[in-house]
Amino acid sequence: MTSTASQLERSLRRLQIPDSQETSTPERWVPSKYSSDVSQYVLVRPPRAPCGNRQLFGFPIIKKELWQLGAISFRHIQPDKTLPDDHTFLAMNSLTFLEVSLRLGVCTMAYGKVVGDSKHIPSECVSSGEVLLLVLWRDTEPEATCPTQSQVHSLAHKLKRSPGWWVEVPQF
Repeated sequence: MTSTASQLERSLRRLQIPDSQETSTPERWVPSKYSSDVSQYVLVRPPRAPCGNRQLFGFPIIKKELWQLGAISFRHIQPDKTLPDDHTFLAMNSLTFLEVSLRLGVCTMAYGKVVGDSKHIPSECVSSGEVLLLVLWRDTEPEATCPTQSQVHSLAHKLKRSPGWWVEVPQF
């Protein structure tokens, strides 16, 4: 191993996301500063994580739920077409179908740090203290890409759980 690689490995081992007694930061909405539409609300960004990692707004999810949302979204986008009976097709395109169907600015998957009480997180979403997330926004994104309340509430209704802010766990 080269000295640069070993230095990087030591640095990554020291990278810690501190635990706290709080769960993910819940969603809060405020009127947009940049929109003339008084009905336009945006998410309140949480304070920067002490470790400097990005904060992600989203839902704990399992891949099967994502694929189910993808199938629902496909039928919404292409009502006259039959969903291919191809697991790989659905796995590869579910995020895109969901993004297009709900007109989301951001729609991706990432891992977040589980902190505090995890009783409201389905156990199948958690692995080694990390939770798989359907990410709808990041604290580094412009306000224009913020999901609307109706987009968030639509997904909350379908998933039967609340979204929140999570500290991103970088995947190296």
